[in-house]
Amino acid sequence: MKRAGIYFLLGIVCFYLDTLLAMLSPINIFGLQFVLVPRLTLMFLLLLTFYRNVYTAIILGILLGLMTDLYFGQIYGVYLISYLICILTIEKFFSLFYRDHSMVFLIVLVSIIGLDILVALIYSMVGMMQFDLIQFLFFRMPTTLLLNAVLLIFIYLILDSRQKRKRTIDMKIK
Repeated sequence: MKRAGIYFLLGIVCFYLDTLLAMLSPINIFGLQFVLVPRLTLMFLLLLTFYRNVYTAIILGILLGLMTDLYFGQIYGVYLISYLICILTIEKFFSLFYRDHSMVFLIVLVSIIGLDILVALIYSMVGMMQFDLIQFLFFRMPTTLLLNAVLLIFIYLILDSRQKRKRTIDMKIK
């Protein structure tokens, strides 16, 4: 129970950092507008799915998806459904492969692209936005992937240093 509370607090921190980092966007360079979309909440949920428990990730995905919908969305349920689809798809897909760091890194970044496209398609289907795939591929996806890759590297460095510390404490002295 204590661990679930810690995961929930970490999810809240990721959600809060998402909102803070979203204020960096959009960036205008040479008259072109680039959009940076941080997805720390999704990265947290996917890493929780990979390394801990899919059921915990689903419960937190529901709670954090509702929070994201209430804070960012005009249509409620878009992020909730999108987070759950990403978690369940990645869990089923990733059970086939070995969980090494490079594969997890690649899968998380592909999931971010999938989430952005899914949310944009849902909003375009109801007429709330126009989705241009070419503009998305050239002006939103590269900058979003770059930002999230840097954030994911920091998350891995923090988790890896914690794992090294944990290993040295748990080792037997001969």
